[in-house]
Amino acid sequence: MRFQAGDHLVDVVVDIDRFELSVTTFLPGITADTIDFAHTLLEPDHIDATRSRLILAIQSFVLHAGRRTILLDSCVGEEKERRLIPDFHRRARTDFLDGLARIGVPAESVDVVFCTHLHIDHVGWNTRLHDGRWVPTFPNARYLTGRREFEYWQRQDHETNSDAVQLPGFEDSVLPIFEAGLLDLVDDGYELAEGLTLLPLPGHTPGQLGVRADGRAPAVFCGDAIHTPVQVLNPELSTNGTVDMLEAARVRRALLENAVDNDLLIVPAHFRGARRMRVVRTGSGFVPHFPPKH
Repeated sequence: MRFQAGDHLVDVVVDIDRFELSVTTFLPGITADTIDFAHTLLEPDHIDATRSRLILAIQSFVLHAGRRTILLDSCVGEEKERRLIPDFHRRARTDFLDGLARIGVPAESVDVVFCTHLHIDHVGWNTRLHDGRWVPTFPNARYLTGRREFEYWQRQDHETNSDAVQLPGFEDSVLPIFEAGLLDLVDDGYELAEGLTLLPLPGHTPGQLGVRADGRAPAVFCGDAIHTPVQVLNPELSTNGTVDMLEAARVRRALLENAVDNDLLIVPAHFRGARRMRVVRTGSGFVPHFPPKH
């Protein structure tokens, strides 16, 4: 799939197209009314309300920014120890790198890998296993992530009561890049390329950063500030893996307001179907509007 964001073309490369989660576990506090509303608007791409399951994709966005090829988020990867999430555990012979090659982006042609935050489904392809070592998957790229985000996970790596689900991704997919001298720590306002500026979207993690694409088709790549369009219907719903649920809800509502006021295309990390949306204000809040699939 290809679309335009700002003045740049974007390709979608999918690692896992259908990853299911329990609605009520993943979105604590969700009501039956919201599930019924979602059933009406969001099936079959985003929810199976009868089974009470959310359906997410895990994917990367490739931005073609002049002479620079930028990969946003690097998904799950292969051969990673992920015992707490069986769908991610020791995956092998996947199609992700072949998918990149099919759109004319072999691994060695990637110039920048930007991770919006450092959860395991956003960093996995940073590294691959070679002769028992984790080595960079994209050998000619600089890897970028938020300074605040990296420092948070550095502290987690030294705590006894750390995040057992997410910390393995830091250890096998981020630290090897850092130790190889390939990781650049950046702050909000940093420009990935002309017209592509980082903006703070904290809450889900302390240092999550999104990408604002300015130009003919203004857009925001918002990472996990919005996981599912159910959160458009009720922006107060934060996910169970969120560090600061109130901050995440505040950031999400501000993002939706901005999308309406400035006619922004919003590109969350995990939407299936059209992979992106515009936002329409209603009397009671917001609803997503999905462009036609191509």
